[in-house]
Amino acid sequence: MASRTGALKAGLLTGLPETLLKLIFPPRCLLCRAVLAPGTERPLCSRCRPRFIPGGIVCPQCGLVARRVKSCSCAEGATPLQGLFALSWYEGEWRQMLLRLKFAGRRQLARPLGHWLGRELAAETAWPVAAVVPLPMYRQKEALRGYNQAELIARAAAHELGLPLVRLLKKTRHTASQTGLSLQERKRNVTGAFAVCRPLPPGRAVLLVDDIYSTGATMGEAALALQRSGLVVYGAVAAYNPRLH
Repeated sequence: MASRTGALKAGLLTGLPETLLKLIFPPRCLLCRAVLAPGTERPLCSRCRPRFIPGGIVCPQCGLVARRVKSCSCAEGATPLQGLFALSWYEGEWRQMLLRLKFAGRRQLARPLGHWLGRELAAETAWPVAAVVPLPMYRQKEALRGYNQAELIARAAAHELGLPLVRLLKKTRHTASQTGLSLQERKRNVTGAFAVCRPLPPGRAVLLVDDIYSTGATMGEAALALQRSGLVVYGAVAAYNPRLH
């Protein structure tokens, strides 16, 4: 019942204009939740801002991170992802913030996070994407949690980029948690777990959005399903965990 009530409230809030939402819920720092001054560009207070570590364009093959331009020598097209952008690193306070979003019901963190991700994508990439695709959860797991944090982030990023949000993917089966699994175990765990549920014209480029990129097994498998349907796939996440790549 609690999750259904939360979903109903979220549905009502989703239809409100952004300016009205800001009046009802003043912008707060993503990390310490302090109320932000009007016109603050990034959703971080002055105390937390110096501790933010920006991410960048990540090579899906070697894991090298760069700003604006890919700087490694990896061959193009060796993975289903044509490019990957991470807002920051999966560590410290940023990691704790994402864990609160994912497991503690703090869904209000997703909107400013997604808008920020969208702004950074517009500034740092020139990817010719036509739509934003959230990475789906298995339906029973999403019903239990009450929301899909990747879709909430993707929705705000799509709004910032002026692109449609399209639910192209579905997760076809339950998979065990990836935490604690080796790279090969993670790949086996998600193999065949995603399917395209509605077509887009072949050759279109889409932006696949998730909250965290670790080994890339989950996003890679989802991107593969999209690629097999004839789409070009780029990825974007709130955090990148280089220790597991």
